Amino acid sequence: MGAFVNWYNTEHLHSSIGYVTPHQMRYGQAKAIFEQRNGTLQLAREIHPERWGSRAARKWSINREVVLNPDEK
Repeated sequence: MGAFVNWYNTEHLHSSIGYVTPHQMRYGQAKAIFEQRNGTLQLAREIHPERWGSRAARKWSINREVVLNPDEK
């Protein structure tokens, strides 16, 4: 069980927190990861605007509210 918990918290990327690990989010590493992603996407859009059309690049940011199994409305 300990190996699973370690993997889950330090290796598994969680979609609800922006594809970072809980460890990265908890210890403030997510902000730098998101800044790097945003910079890479912006550079890609500048180099190859034809691939993006009129769409804006996704903006990665820290989501402070995470809901497990939200109710569907």
